[in-house]
Amino acid sequence: MSADIFLHSFQSVLPLHHMPQNAINDWTVSAHLKTQSFCPVSLEEERFIPMMRKFCVGESLISQRYYECGEVDQNWDEHEIYKITKETPQGADIGLRNRFFEKASRRVFSEFYDKGDLPGHLIHVSCTGYVAPSPAQVYFSEKDKVPAITHAYHMGCYASLPSVRMARALAVDQSVDVVHTEMCSLHLDLSHHTPEQMVVQTLFGDGHIKYTLSPNHTGAAFKVLHVEESLVKNSLQDMTWIPGAFGMQMTLSREVPTKIQAGIHEFIARMMDQFPFDQEQAIFAIHPGGPKIIDAIQKSLNLSEEQIGSSKKILFERGNMSSATLPHVWQHILSNKENKGKKVVSLAFGPGLTMFGGLFEVV
Repeated sequence: MSADIFLHSFQSVLPLHHMPQNAINDWTVSAHLKTQSFCPVSLEEERFIPMMRKFCVGESLISQRYYECGEVDQNWDEHEIYKITKETPQGADIGLRNRFFEKASRRVFSEFYDKGDLPGHLIHVSCTGYVAPSPAQVYFSEKDKVPAITHAYHMGCYASLPSVRMARALAVDQSVDVVHTEMCSLHLDLSHHTPEQMVVQTLFGDGHIKYTLSPNHTGAAFKVLHVEESLVKNSLQDMTWIPGAFGMQMTLSREVPTKIQAGIHEFIARMMDQFPFDQEQAIFAIHPGGPKIIDAIQKSLNLSEEQIGSSKKILFERGNMSSATLPHVWQHILSNKENKGKKVVSLAFGPGLTMFGGLFEVV
């Protein structure tokens, strides 16, 4: 692609609620304790709680998480989504969860656009809520001016990079906004008591962010240089994200960090073949699918703490916000004036296993 396209103008909207990581973990364990008490054969509290806590992501790795669903208390009968009773141990069905998503997303669009300029085209990104008409369509249906709208759904944590690829192509003669609304907190399966689910449920949070791609920009921006994609062989079942009766259901194999680590050298080499860069001088924006993924890539590529600092900072402050996470890392990198002129290597991973990479330059 010959025309230069720039990525810029980040704006984030905080979800309505937040809480320290340990407090959310306490609630998650208590919810699992509540649902397992309905089982014909239930474990004693003294055995069950330590077993669940063992697999929680602790406060040394994530300090707090934000979420739209404010039902982090034990008033189970009063909840809308997590109404945990003997008759409804899994909480609300997926329809009610999606209606909650649509309402909360419309609030986010209002905060982004009630006083903001409209783009020529808008890409709405999410893997945590699906309704039609979409929240973007519902919001703009009441406006006099409406941008063209594209939906980039169900790609999981790596979705920001294919969205940048789409927006880059569309932005040759117009501005394109990319809007992420991710509400992972709507999809906890509190009746599924496995180590895998305890990791998932104490890792993910909610996040909303908007940014723009355009053919020109006078402020701080990334110049988009290259986007790369690859599938990891023999990994189809290592990460899945499937609609279920009571929300989206995720599987996450412990092999994910190992398989990413095994394939990352070849993937980086392919990126360098397309657009050479100095790896030792680059900043690495790594989607923090979990602490082990950042650590595995750092070790495999021999990266310094400074090179991956923004990725660890966002994980610590917000947890994993699915597709909204990497844009928050980009926002933090771009806010540092000392990064001007540096190359930024973006890496994200999701079901497939899919590996996505992007190369930007801070200008």
